[in-house]
Amino acid sequence: MDKRKVILLHAAVWLIFIIGNICRGYISDKFEGESLFNYAVIEFCYDIVAAICFYCSYFLVAPQLILKRKYALSLLLALLTFVLIVFARYALEFWFLKPVLHFDNYFGRIPKVNYYLPNVFYFYFPSYFVYGLMYFFAESWYKNNQKQQEMQKETLTAELAFLRSQVNPHFLFNTINDIYTLTYQKSEQAPEALLKLSVMLRYMLREGNEELMPLNREVEYLENVIALQRIAAKGEAYVNFVQEGYIGEQPVASLLFIAFVENAFKHGVLDDPEHPVSITLKADNNSVEMTVRNKKSNGLEDETGGIGLTNVRRRLDLIYPGKHELRIEDRDNFFTVVLSLKLN
Repeated sequence: MDKRKVILLHAAVWLIFIIGNICRGYISDKFEGESLFNYAVIEFCYDIVAAICFYCSYFLVAPQLILKRKYALSLLLALLTFVLIVFARYALEFWFLKPVLHFDNYFGRIPKVNYYLPNVFYFYFPSYFVYGLMYFFAESWYKNNQKQQEMQKETLTAELAFLRSQVNPHFLFNTINDIYTLTYQKSEQAPEALLKLSVMLRYMLREGNEELMPLNREVEYLENVIALQRIAAKGEAYVNFVQEGYIGEQPVASLLFIAFVENAFKHGVLDDPEHPVSITLKADNNSVEMTVRNKKSNGLEDETGGIGLTNVRRRLDLIYPGKHELRIEDRDNFFTVVLSLKLN
């Protein structure tokens, strides 16, 4: 909250407080025989003393006591505040209220100092002075809590940006080499492959930097990856990509699903038409489920602890805490990953 709003808030609270005191006191006839105008001025003057006590506590004593822990200085400032309140009380009563409004709260007498000291000590300090300390403490706690939340958010944002940036260079380098080969051979597929790679890179470097993206854009990105893989394999990459349900504008974490697809391409068998790489995406407005299944290459175990899947696990923990389930099945010949997300 900016300073202007804080000032307006304080002014509104004090205004309500003063009006409440005026109405309550006037109805109870606290100062007998005074007109409403005179009573409002009298009550306003006494509330000024209360405000002085509150803000001296808030601006002078509380920072030294609560933040800096300078107890001796805090005690000295509290004593100065006490003296100031005694003087303000006396000045308003005998330099303004009595000569201007002819209001005499002491029936012609002038109280001695020993009257003001306990009066201020027992009335103003246990209330308004303590309120100033409490308000400063609550405000400091709130600001520190907000600052910590902002720092945590910035840290998480930086970590997510770093995790998104960990794109598998193996796929990109191989794709570029494959496109170079197609270009050298003057293949008709070269322009199409180059266009798809351009679209992919634009998405990764620009739009993919967003934390959340529409599901249909993520699917389009996966389709381009699969198409490039087929082009690189000269039509011998067998991949079934099945989409079920509603694939629309549902927001999902950007570049989240690609790690599973790249893992299947890198460690799976692509040229077996009887056991193609199977990618199934089921979605509705509230959930998304992705299943990727591939036959293992040369009977070797998949790398389940690679940087790609490790990063995915970390991003899931940060973006979907308590709203995701990641199941990995590592069988003798097949490797399966099932990811379920709750979007709401």
